[in-house]
Amino acid sequence: MNLTEEQLNEVEMLAGLFFSPSEIMLNLEIPMHQEDEFRQVLLLENEHPLFKAYNRGRLTAEIQLRQSIKQAALNGSNPAQASMMELLNNSKL
Repeated sequence: MNLTEEQLNEVEMLAGLFFSPSEIMLNLEIPMHQEDEFRQVLLLENEHPLFKAYNRGRLTAEIQLRQSIKQAALNGSNPAQASMMELLNNSKL
């Protein structure tokens, strides 16, 4: 699957807003009969530019979100503290 640099930037932005792969395909006007190929690249082909753009967008947004939750927890938010403890417990080996 070959996408232009503009499309890859769009994938990164949309993934950062946690849109599903199907929604990203619709937005980029990628035919739905290519959905299996699109999802396979996202799951398995870690050197593919699409895989990198999607995961870079999603992870960058998740980092920002976790930083916000952490700051809220440090400021005394009980729900944020619970969320941080859950993240901590889930991150252990």
